[in-house]
Amino acid sequence: MKARIRVVTLLLGAVTLSVPAYVAAQGADRPRDKDRLESPKDIGDSNRYSDRDRERSSRDEKKALEQALKTGESKDSYRRQLEKMGWQITSINYDKPDYVEYEIVKGNSTYEVQIDFDKNSNKAKQVDVSANAWKAEATQRALKGEKVEGSKKAAANGSRYSDRDRMKSARNEEQKLEQALKRGQDKDFYRRELEKMGWQITSVNYDKPDYVEYEIVKGNSSYEVQIDFDKDSRKATKVDVAVNAWKAEATERALDRRKQEQARR
Repeated sequence: MKARIRVVTLLLGAVTLSVPAYVAAQGADRPRDKDRLESPKDIGDSNRYSDRDRERSSRDEKKALEQALKTGESKDSYRRQLEKMGWQITSINYDKPDYVEYEIVKGNSTYEVQIDFDKNSNKAKQVDVSANAWKAEATQRALKGEKVEGSKKAAANGSRYSDRDRMKSARNEEQKLEQALKRGQDKDFYRRELEKMGWQITSVNYDKPDYVEYEIVKGNSSYEVQIDFDKDSRKATKVDVAVNAWKAEATERALDRRKQEQARR
């Protein structure tokens, strides 16, 4: 009996020693968190970051906002209406006599409200609601569940976060990407082409035989590349490039690092 107990003890000791060695070996080969390519599909929340998916579900919310924020009202009435609907104004990108621009948050949703006013009557003549692609820091914190004070004055650098301003220059970049990522190629071609152009793929939201979706980053720009494939030939039938409004965590981290690098220069 004593001999058996000694054998079992020796075996347990061997297992105990082997576990830390295995963990250390795994950790040595694991990429650093900051360099890790994220694949939300693996954790079951691809549609949380997919602009194609989120755009469909957000249409009703945007429509409800535009219907509630009807034209012909004064500036103060829009603030009151947003608060009444449960939206928090987290950033005022512009506050001019003829134009105001708010970033709003409720739960995990955020939009940019853009209102043009008539200079004579001070009443709104146009109200647009768009997906909030370039988010102010307070907006980002609110989306993470942090408590932020409601914004009461215009930001000093509102144009940095203004979707209306940024979208103009983004259109040219979108066009360049779509021209370079021509249809009729296989999946590997697009990864190589993006890397050749200096873009980092920070997240793979979908990777299916008939559809892939990448989030890409270069400098302080991020886009979503959406590619549809023919199931038989495995060649791309459609390539869309969109400003990346709903970003995966790895994409946000990559953009934050770029921001920190620029601040140090």
